[in-house]
Amino acid sequence: MASSSSSSSSSSSSLCVLFLFFFSFDHTVVSVGGASKANPVVGNISKVIDARLFQIYYGQSFKVIKNSVDGKSYLLMQSTSRMAARTKYCTGRIKSFVIPLSNYSVDTTSTPVSFFELLGVLETLKGMTSDQVTSQCVLQSYANGSIQLVNKTDIRQLSEFTAHFISEVDAEQACNFAAFVPSDETTPLQRAEWIKNLGAFTNSEVRANSVYDAVKSNYMCLNKVAANRKTKFKPIVAWVEFKQGVWSFAKESYKLQYVTDAGGENIDETITNNSYNISDPEDMDNFHAILCLDRTSRKL
Repeated sequence: MASSSSSSSSSSSSLCVLFLFFFSFDHTVVSVGGASKANPVVGNISKVIDARLFQIYYGQSFKVIKNSVDGKSYLLMQSTSRMAARTKYCTGRIKSFVIPLSNYSVDTTSTPVSFFELLGVLETLKGMTSDQVTSQCVLQSYANGSIQLVNKTDIRQLSEFTAHFISEVDAEQACNFAAFVPSDETTPLQRAEWIKNLGAFTNSEVRANSVYDAVKSNYMCLNKVAANRKTKFKPIVAWVEFKQGVWSFAKESYKLQYVTDAGGENIDETITNNSYNISDPEDMDNFHAILCLDRTSRKL
Protein backbone atom coordinates (compact mmCIF):
# COMPACT_ATOMS: atom_id res chain seq x y z
CA MET A 1 0.00 0.00 0.00
CA ALA A 2 1.41 3.37 -0.94
CA SER A 3 2.36 5.87 1.72
CA SER A 4 0.84 9.32 1.95
CA SER A 5 1.59 12.49 3.83
CA SER A 6 -0.23 15.77 4.20
CA SER A 7 3.02 17.66 3.81
CA SER A 8 6.21 17.23 1.82
CA SER A 9 8.05 19.97 3.68
CA SER A 10 11.52 19.64 5.13
CA SER A 11 10.06 19.27 8.61
CA SER A 12 8.21 16.16 7.47
CA SER A 13 11.41 14.77 5.98
CA SER A 14 13.26 15.45 9.21
CA LEU A 15 10.53 13.70 11.13
CA CYS A 16 10.86 10.64 8.89
CA VAL A 17 14.61 10.54 9.44
CA LEU A 18 14.10 10.75 13.18
CA PHE A 19 11.65 7.86 13.12
CA LEU A 20 14.04 5.70 11.09
CA PHE A 21 16.77 6.48 13.58
CA PHE A 22 14.37 5.62 16.38
CA PHE A 23 13.37 2.28 14.82
CA SER A 24 16.98 1.32 14.18
CA PHE A 25 18.43 2.00 17.61
CA ASP A 26 15.40 1.52 19.90
CA HIS A 27 15.63 4.89 21.64
CA THR A 28 12.81 5.38 24.09
CA VAL A 29 12.77 9.15 23.65
CA VAL A 30 13.53 11.08 20.49
CA SER A 31 13.48 14.71 19.46
CA VAL A 32 10.61 15.86 17.25
CA GLY A 33 10.55 18.89 14.99
CA GLY A 34 14.29 19.49 15.07
CA ALA A 35 14.63 20.21 18.78
CA SER A 36 18.25 20.03 19.82
CA LYS A 37 17.62 18.23 23.07
CA ALA A 38 14.92 15.75 24.07
CA ASN A 39 13.22 16.30 27.38
CA PRO A 40 12.32 13.32 29.57
CA VAL A 41 8.95 11.80 28.81
CA VAL A 42 6.48 12.50 31.58
CA GLY A 43 3.01 11.16 32.18
CA ASN A 44 1.55 7.69 31.93
CA ILE A 45 3.66 4.99 30.30
CA SER A 46 3.69 1.21 30.13
CA LYS A 47 6.84 -0.88 30.23
CA VAL A 48 6.61 -4.28 28.57
CA ILE A 49 8.25 -6.87 30.81
CA ASP A 50 7.04 -10.34 29.91
CA ALA A 51 5.53 -10.21 26.41
CA ARG A 52 8.04 -10.91 23.65
CA LEU A 53 6.11 -9.90 20.53
CA PHE A 54 5.72 -6.16 21.04
CA GLN A 55 7.43 -3.19 22.64
CA ILE A 56 6.29 0.37 23.34
CA TYR A 57 8.43 3.49 23.06
CA TYR A 58 7.43 7.01 24.07
CA GLY A 59 8.13 10.47 22.67
CA GLN A 60 6.80 13.85 23.75
CA SER A 61 3.57 13.73 21.73
CA PHE A 62 3.64 10.27 20.23
CA LYS A 63 4.24 6.59 20.93
CA VAL A 64 5.63 3.79 18.80
CA ILE A 65 4.55 0.17 19.11
CA LYS A 66 6.93 -2.27 17.45
CA ASN A 67 4.83 -5.32 16.61
CA SER A 68 6.81 -8.47 15.83
CA VAL A 69 3.72 -10.37 14.70
CA ASP A 70 3.19 -8.39 11.49
CA GLY A 71 6.64 -6.77 11.41
CA LYS A 72 5.21 -3.25 11.53
CA SER A 73 5.76 -0.21 13.70
CA TYR A 74 2.65 1.71 14.74
CA LEU A 75 3.11 5.45 15.17
CA LEU A 76 0.50 6.66 17.67
CA MET A 77 0.14 10.45 17.56
CA GLN A 78 -1.71 12.41 20.23
CA SER A 79 -4.78 14.12 18.76
CA THR A 80 -3.73 17.43 20.30
CA SER A 81 -0.36 17.47 18.53
CA ARG A 82 0.45 19.30 15.29
CA MET A 83 1.92 16.05 14.01
CA ALA A 84 -1.49 14.34 14.06
CA ALA A 85 -3.04 16.91 11.73
CA ARG A 86 -0.35 16.86 9.06
CA THR A 87 1.20 13.39 9.14
CA LYS A 88 -0.05 10.09 7.76
CA TYR A 89 1.95 6.90 7.27
CA CYS A 90 0.80 3.70 5.61
CA THR A 91 3.67 1.59 4.28
CA GLY A 92 4.85 -1.97 4.58
CA ARG A 93 6.74 -1.06 7.73
CA ILE A 94 4.96 1.90 9.34
CA LYS A 95 1.33 2.77 10.06
CA SER A 96 0.09 5.84 11.88
CA PHE A 97 -2.92 6.30 14.16
CA VAL A 98 -4.37 9.32 15.97
CA ILE A 99 -4.96 8.62 19.65
CA PRO A 100 -6.87 8.20 21.82
CA LEU A 101 -9.00 6.26 19.37
CA SER A 102 -12.35 7.98 18.84
CA ASN A 103 -13.87 4.71 17.60
CA TYR A 104 -12.60 1.28 16.67
CA SER A 105 -13.74 -2.13 15.49
CA VAL A 106 -12.60 -5.65 16.30
CA ASP A 107 -12.48 -8.86 14.30
CA THR A 108 -14.35 -10.80 16.96
CA THR A 109 -14.16 -14.06 15.00
CA SER A 110 -10.61 -14.46 16.27
CA THR A 111 -9.82 -11.56 18.62
CA PRO A 112 -10.90 -11.72 22.30
CA VAL A 113 -12.93 -8.75 23.54
CA SER A 114 -12.08 -9.49 27.18
CA PHE A 115 -8.97 -7.29 26.95
CA PHE A 116 -11.04 -4.32 25.78
CA GLU A 117 -13.60 -4.92 28.52
CA LEU A 118 -10.98 -5.14 31.28
CA LEU A 119 -9.40 -1.95 29.99
CA GLY A 120 -12.74 -0.14 30.21
CA VAL A 121 -12.82 1.10 26.61
CA LEU A 122 -16.00 -0.54 25.32
CA GLU A 123 -17.68 2.86 24.89
CA THR A 124 -15.61 3.52 21.78
CA LEU A 125 -16.06 0.01 20.35
CA LYS A 126 -18.35 0.66 17.39
CA GLY A 127 -17.97 -2.38 15.16
CA MET A 128 -17.42 -6.14 15.36
CA THR A 129 -17.36 -8.90 12.79
CA SER A 130 -19.33 -11.51 14.76
CA ASP A 131 -21.89 -11.46 17.55
CA GLN A 132 -20.60 -14.80 18.86
CA VAL A 133 -18.94 -13.26 21.91
CA THR A 134 -19.25 -14.07 25.60
CA SER A 135 -19.21 -10.49 26.90
CA GLN A 136 -22.69 -9.47 28.04
CA CYS A 137 -21.67 -5.81 27.92
CA VAL A 138 -20.71 -6.09 24.26
CA LEU A 139 -23.88 -8.00 23.41
CA GLN A 140 -25.99 -5.38 25.19
CA SER A 141 -24.30 -2.57 23.27
CA TYR A 142 -24.91 -4.48 20.05
CA ALA A 143 -28.59 -4.93 20.93
CA ASN A 144 -28.87 -1.21 21.70
CA GLY A 145 -27.32 -0.25 18.38
CA SER A 146 -24.13 1.20 19.85
CA ILE A 147 -22.08 -1.49 18.09
CA GLN A 148 -22.71 -2.49 14.49
CA LEU A 149 -21.98 -5.80 12.82
CA VAL A 150 -19.49 -5.38 9.98
CA ASN A 151 -18.23 -7.67 7.23
CA LYS A 152 -14.66 -8.78 8.00
CA THR A 153 -13.83 -8.87 4.28
CA ASP A 154 -15.25 -5.43 3.45
CA ILE A 155 -12.07 -3.34 3.55
CA ARG A 156 -13.93 -0.16 2.61
CA GLN A 157 -16.40 -0.49 5.47
CA LEU A 158 -13.69 -1.35 8.00
CA SER A 159 -11.65 1.67 6.87
CA GLU A 160 -14.30 3.97 8.34
CA PHE A 161 -13.05 3.24 11.87
CA THR A 162 -9.99 4.93 13.35
CA ALA A 163 -8.59 1.45 14.01
CA HIS A 164 -9.59 -2.14 13.29
CA PHE A 165 -7.97 -4.79 15.49
CA ILE A 166 -7.23 -8.15 13.87
CA SER A 167 -5.58 -11.45 14.75
CA GLU A 168 -5.18 -12.83 11.23
CA VAL A 169 -2.36 -10.82 9.67
CA ASP A 170 -1.93 -12.63 6.34
CA ALA A 171 -5.10 -11.32 4.68
CA GLU A 172 -5.47 -7.99 2.85
CA GLN A 173 -5.27 -5.03 5.20
CA ALA A 174 -6.30 -1.39 5.18
CA CYS A 175 -4.20 1.41 6.65
CA ASN A 176 -6.18 1.36 9.91
CA PHE A 177 -5.66 -2.36 10.62
CA ALA A 178 -3.67 -3.16 13.76
CA ALA A 179 -2.50 -6.65 14.71
CA PHE A 180 -3.60 -7.65 18.20
CA VAL A 181 -2.38 -11.22 18.68
CA PRO A 182 -1.84 -12.25 22.31
CA SER A 183 -2.52 -15.83 21.22
CA ASP A 184 0.89 -15.96 19.51
CA GLU A 185 2.67 -15.64 22.86
CA THR A 186 3.84 -18.82 24.58
CA THR A 187 3.05 -18.24 28.28
CA PRO A 188 -0.06 -17.04 30.14
CA LEU A 189 1.60 -13.88 31.47
CA GLN A 190 2.98 -12.97 28.05
CA ARG A 191 -0.53 -13.18 26.64
CA ALA A 192 -2.02 -11.17 29.51
CA GLU A 193 0.46 -8.31 29.05
CA TRP A 194 -1.05 -7.46 25.67
CA ILE A 195 -3.52 -5.31 27.58
CA LYS A 196 -0.69 -2.75 27.63
CA ASN A 197 -0.69 -2.79 23.84
CA LEU A 198 -4.32 -1.66 23.85
CA GLY A 199 -3.63 0.80 26.63
CA ALA A 200 -1.20 2.65 24.38
CA PHE A 201 -3.89 3.10 21.71
CA THR A 202 -6.37 4.57 24.20
CA ASN A 203 -4.08 6.49 26.58
CA SER A 204 -5.11 4.01 29.27
CA GLU A 205 -1.67 3.01 30.48
CA VAL A 206 -2.52 3.50 34.16
CA ARG A 207 -5.46 1.13 33.92
CA ALA A 208 -3.53 -1.38 31.78
CA ASN A 209 -0.62 -1.43 34.21
CA SER A 210 -2.99 -1.90 37.16
CA VAL A 211 -4.84 -4.80 35.55
CA TYR A 212 -1.67 -6.58 34.49
CA ASP A 213 0.05 -6.07 37.85
CA ALA A 214 -2.96 -7.58 39.63
CA VAL A 215 -3.09 -10.55 37.25
CA LYS A 216 0.63 -11.20 37.56
CA SER A 217 0.66 -10.83 41.34
CA ASN A 218 -2.17 -13.33 41.79
CA TYR A 219 -0.65 -15.73 39.26
CA MET A 220 2.78 -15.71 40.88
CA CYS A 221 1.27 -16.08 44.34
CA LEU A 222 -0.64 -19.21 43.34
CA ASN A 223 2.41 -20.53 41.50
CA LYS A 224 4.49 -20.14 44.66
CA VAL A 225 1.87 -21.95 46.74
CA ALA A 226 1.84 -24.84 44.26
CA ALA A 227 5.65 -25.02 44.17
CA ASN A 228 5.84 -25.24 47.97
CA ARG A 229 3.31 -28.05 48.31
CA LYS A 230 4.81 -31.32 49.48
CA THR A 231 2.93 -34.14 47.79
CA LYS A 232 4.00 -37.61 46.75
CA PHE A 233 2.39 -37.40 43.34
CA LYS A 234 1.47 -34.52 41.09
CA PRO A 235 -1.99 -34.62 39.48
CA ILE A 236 -1.87 -35.47 35.78
CA VAL A 237 -3.91 -33.07 33.66
CA ALA A 238 -5.04 -33.52 30.06
CA TRP A 239 -6.38 -30.58 28.06
CA VAL A 240 -8.82 -32.12 25.60
CA GLU A 241 -10.68 -30.58 22.67
CA PHE A 242 -13.75 -31.78 20.78
CA LYS A 243 -14.23 -30.58 17.22
CA GLN A 244 -16.23 -32.04 14.35
CA GLY A 245 -16.65 -35.39 16.07
CA VAL A 246 -13.02 -35.82 17.03
CA TRP A 247 -11.39 -35.74 20.47
CA SER A 248 -7.81 -34.51 20.61
CA PHE A 249 -5.33 -33.23 23.16
CA ALA A 250 -4.48 -29.54 23.22
CA LYS A 251 -0.83 -28.70 22.62
CA GLU A 252 -0.78 -24.92 23.13
CA SER A 253 2.23 -24.05 25.25
CA TYR A 254 0.35 -21.63 27.49
CA LYS A 255 -2.11 -24.35 28.51
CA LEU A 256 0.72 -26.72 29.36
CA GLN A 257 2.34 -23.90 31.34
CA TYR A 258 -0.87 -23.44 33.34
CA VAL A 259 -0.65 -27.07 34.45
CA THR A 260 2.99 -27.01 35.55
CA ASP A 261 2.64 -23.62 37.27
CA ALA A 262 -0.34 -24.98 39.21
CA GLY A 263 1.73 -27.90 40.46
CA GLY A 264 0.41 -30.48 38.03
CA GLU A 265 1.92 -32.69 35.36
CA ASN A 266 0.94 -32.76 31.70
CA ILE A 267 -0.10 -36.00 30.06
CA ASP A 268 2.65 -37.87 28.21
CA GLU A 269 3.63 -36.29 24.87
CA THR A 270 3.51 -39.64 23.07
CA ILE A 271 -0.21 -39.77 23.82
CA THR A 272 -1.14 -36.19 22.92
CA ASN A 273 -0.17 -36.69 19.27
CA ASN A 274 -3.18 -38.95 18.71
CA SER A 275 -6.80 -38.04 17.91
CA TYR A 276 -9.95 -40.10 18.45
CA ASN A 277 -13.05 -40.16 16.26
CA ILE A 278 -16.32 -40.76 18.11
CA SER A 279 -17.67 -42.75 15.14
CA ASP A 280 -14.89 -45.30 15.55
CA PRO A 281 -15.54 -47.65 18.53
CA GLU A 282 -11.90 -48.71 18.67
CA ASP A 283 -10.79 -45.08 18.81
CA MET A 284 -13.13 -44.38 21.69
CA ASP A 285 -12.02 -47.49 23.59
CA ASN A 286 -8.42 -46.34 23.27
CA PHE A 287 -9.33 -42.81 24.31
CA HIS A 288 -11.15 -43.96 27.45
CA ALA A 289 -8.37 -46.41 28.26
CA ILE A 290 -5.76 -43.65 28.12
CA LEU A 291 -7.72 -41.41 30.46
CA CYS A 292 -8.40 -44.22 32.91
CA LEU A 293 -4.80 -45.45 32.78
CA ASP A 294 -3.34 -42.05 33.58
CA ARG A 295 -5.85 -41.58 36.36
CA THR A 296 -5.26 -44.96 38.01
CA SER A 297 -1.51 -45.29 37.45
CA ARG A 298 -0.85 -42.77 40.21
CA LYS A 299 -2.80 -44.91 42.65
CA LEU A 300 -0.62 -47.97 42.14
